[in-house]
Amino acid sequence: MDGYFDEAKRVLEEKIPEFDTPEFRRMRDEIRKKLTDKEADLLITVRRLKILVLGDWFTAEKKQLLSDIKNNLLKNGLYAETIDRYYDMNKSGGLSQLQILETCCINHQLIVFIDGEGKGTLTEQNYLCSNYVLHGKILFLIDEAKFDKFKDNPSEYIRDFPTIITYKGDELTNKVVTYSKLRIYRLANIIKKQESAGAGLRSPNYEPWKERLKGKKGYKP
Repeated sequence: MDGYFDEAKRVLEEKIPEFDTPEFRRMRDEIRKKLTDKEADLLITVRRLKILVLGDWFTAEKKQLLSDIKNNLLKNGLYAETIDRYYDMNKSGGLSQLQILETCCINHQLIVFIDGEGKGTLTEQNYLCSNYVLHGKILFLIDEAKFDKFKDNPSEYIRDFPTIITYKGDELTNKVVTYSKLRIYRLANIIKKQESAGAGLRSPNYEPWKERLKGKKGYKP
């Protein structure tokens, strides 16, 4: 074993120049540049991925909470929108909330759904529950005290969400950012690996997700 490490150190010493030499500094700078370029490339992909924040927004206070969550995601380098960007409760005509959900849920790569009691939020719950093909992109956040009431005999919508995250008090905003970062960066890394393998969006045989979902059981276009 000692001989193995001696040989390994000898090989490394041959390949890596002394730290105070121009050769070492040049090697260090090349490594740093490659890492910086790779990080910048990943961040471009991250910023192309969109997050939809859903929850109660029927009062000014609740709407402000969703806006604060969206803005906090933006401050952390994650692109996010709320549904009121597309839907005006005071405007007659145009698309209904359900029609907008059908468009937004397909076009956003992550759905942050915050449990609520409002009529609109219940519509969102029912829509997301019945479309199980969307479940893989949903983070469902619920107050821990409310979850504890349901966990032994969960309601239908809690059973239907695969990723359930509980929070206490003012933890909500930070938990949204933490879990959203984990999901978005993971997705971005998957996309980059697909690209390097000639798969994914760059593949000539790539079929958009919306097309793949047509005719699937549980999908309501």
